[in-house]
Amino acid sequence: MTAMNARTPLLALLLATGALLPGCALLETLGLRDPDPAYASPETMYDTARAHFQEERWEDAEDLFGDLWRDHPDSVLAPDARFYEAECRYGRGKFDGAFELYKSFLDAHPYSPHIPLVQRRIYDMGTFTIEEGKDGFLGLTYSDQGVAMLDYLVSAFPHGDLADDALVYAADHEWRTGQHLRAIGHLHDLIDYYPGSEWALEGRLRLARAYRDVNRGTLYDADALARSKAQYLAYIDIVRSDAAREREYAGLLEQARSELAEVEERLARKMLVAADYYERTGEHEAALAELRNLVRDHPGTSAAAEARTRLDEAAADGGSR
Repeated sequence: MTAMNARTPLLALLLATGALLPGCALLETLGLRDPDPAYASPETMYDTARAHFQEERWEDAEDLFGDLWRDHPDSVLAPDARFYEAECRYGRGKFDGAFELYKSFLDAHPYSPHIPLVQRRIYDMGTFTIEEGKDGFLGLTYSDQGVAMLDYLVSAFPHGDLADDALVYAADHEWRTGQHLRAIGHLHDLIDYYPGSEWALEGRLRLARAYRDVNRGTLYDADALARSKAQYLAYIDIVRSDAAREREYAGLLEQARSELAEVEERLARKMLVAADYYERTGEHEAALAELRNLVRDHPGTSAAAEARTRLDEAAADGGSR
């Protein structure tokens, strides 16, 4: 009998009972892994991994923490080991992988004392990825991955300390990069679900600006501008409702009024365009009605002054006939 054949029954027996052994112990028993005192017990594994962690030997610590909780899932040290595996990935700057590890940790241990730190880690990874992703890699940007991390943070910890900050950060990035509709979604979530947030008032002003900057793709559609006007008016009313706040926000209040006047002018101009359309298509009365509505709804605009002139001319023409 060859040496290989002599070992076959033993090998078959070990393989058949392998499910009863932890992965690392099985490898050692089969002679496929050198015995290592680090694997003597979960406690020894944990202490060794912690020593690596303290020395910032991230990969060694990560491997050992991962082996611990996977090979000894019932150990009292398994939850901590699972958390520190994610921490090691974070320490290496491998944020995509760390994010997935933190998520799986939260699924398994939603009441862990490590939860506050996990929230902070996800927020920091999300904001960092947004900023780093702007420049991209080989011409490919990846800031949206950071936004996805912040969205997960809000959904996983809706009552956490960082949920409103995450919404503001995501919306600010989207507004600055021209993704106005996505910014609007995040800002509405901020205002609707976190009205007591320190960001809520500024969020309303940003929402007004995001609606202002939406390009709806048609000359006659004033819906986004109307929504912008409503948010500006709400912001101004809230600021003015408190004398101390009105003094504190005096500069922003003046800016909001200036931006509101611009929105009013754009809305009025759209109505002039509509009146011109009616006139071109022979709907003279509809054109006059649009001009009257313009004067009524946006009286202080230059477009309203132009509408009054047209109405006066129309009245004069009608009187001369």
